[in-house]
Amino acid sequence: MTLLAITYCTQTDMERKLGEKGVIEFADHDNDHVADTDVVDDAINQATEELDAYATQRYTQTQLATSTLVTRWATVLACYFLTTNRGNPPPESLASEFARIMALLVQVASGEYQIPGLSLRSDMRPTLSNLRIDRRYIQSKARVEQAISTNTPTTQKQHKIEDIPTTNL
Repeated sequence: MTLLAITYCTQTDMERKLGEKGVIEFADHDNDHVADTDVVDDAINQATEELDAYATQRYTQTQLATSTLVTRWATVLACYFLTTNRGNPPPESLASEFARIMALLVQVASGEYQIPGLSLRSDMRPTLSNLRIDRRYIQSKARVEQAISTNTPTTQKQHKIEDIPTTNL
């Protein structure tokens, strides 16, 4: 497996946390006394995707990649995923640090905690929507309007169909 385009930690970061022999111990599946890069890459990718699931709602990946705090979090998550890879229980200190970071990530996702040194995304609202509720019909079906979406705000006024009351049947 290859690494994602943007990752928040490296194998060197993991070796600083677990030690080189620790990484080899958990990532050497073929018993050649060398850490298998695919196993380490899987743990790094999993940590990156876990962080993205919580943090990219409020921050861009390029911003997250510049934060030393995010690098430390990703390193702990990657080490945790690496140590539990074969069904082994993680070290107690790593498990408690993992739980603390996951609690903080939940707060990041809900907006209760802001990552220091990073600004929020410039506009967190969707710029275009291609769904509308057509109230002219009793079932009020959702209709998809085929359009090309972009990341830039539009200057066009939205055509709104006013809510037309319907009689109860």
